[in-house]
Amino acid sequence: QPLGSTLYIIEGSTACSQTVDVGDTIPSMVQADDVHGTGGLDLVVTTSRGEILTLESDTVSYHPLNVWNAGVTRAPGSSNAQAHGFSSTQGIFVHPMSRVWRDILGVYIPITFEIYDRRPNIANEPNHQVYEVEVRAGMSAKRTIFYRSYNTTGVYTERVQIPFGPGYFSLTVLLRTTHGIVYEDTFHIGFNVDYMGGLWLIVFLPLVLASIPIFMFRRKPNWEEDEDYGGSRNGILGRAPPP
Repeated sequence: QPLGSTLYIIEGSTACSQTVDVGDTIPSMVQADDVHGTGGLDLVVTTSRGEILTLESDTVSYHPLNVWNAGVTRAPGSSNAQAHGFSSTQGIFVHPMSRVWRDILGVYIPITFEIYDRRPNIANEPNHQVYEVEVRAGMSAKRTIFYRSYNTTGVYTERVQIPFGPGYFSLTVLLRTTHGIVYEDTFHIGFNVDYMGGLWLIVFLPLVLASIPIFMFRRKPNWEEDEDYGGSRNGILGRAPPP
C-alpha cells in the first residue's frame, strides 16, 4: 500500500511489515506481475515524475491469480475490483501451454484454461454452478471473440478466431459468476504476424506436388507403331521410291 513516497509491504499471515521509500510520491496503485520473466512476482511502482520502478521477488512465485494489473475487473467503474487472488474461492486462469509467447500461423488459436470453484456447499447448489466464459481481443466488450457457458469446473481447451487481421494481441479470458463477480486472466500472443513465411507454402506446395507425377511418369517409345520405320519401304504417298 503506497502512502506518500513510502511503500508499505505487509505479510498477511504474520502481520510483519516492511517499508520502502522510493524518494517521490506514488500517485497510483502498485501493480504486481512477472515483469522480468523470471518466474517470480514483481511489484511495479510509478512516481509522480514519471519513473517506473520494479521490485523483484525471489520467494513469491508467479501465478496468474496473483497478478494485479490494469485489467477489466480493475477498470474505472468496476464494482468488483477486489475479486482476485489465489486465495479466492473462485476463479479462472490460462495454463502455461497457452500463455507462453508465440506467433500463431493459422486460422484458430487454441486456449487452455481452468475454471475452479471452492465455495462451501457448492455441490448442493446446482443453480449457482453456471460459469460464463468470455474471451476478448483486448479489454473492450466490443472485441469479444468467444463466449460459452459451462456447468462444471475443470480444464477446457477451446479454439478461437481473431477477426481483426494479423497483429499482436492481448487476449483477456473472463469468468462471470451467477453473482455477477468477474475474474480474469490476460496473456499476449502474435497472430499471423509473419504470414508471409507460410505464404510460399500455399503457393508453391501445390505446384510441387502436381509436378511429381509428371517427372515420375515417362512413356517408353514403341518403334513398331511407327509405320515410317522399319517394315515398309513405301514412300510418303504409299509408292515405292525409285531405284
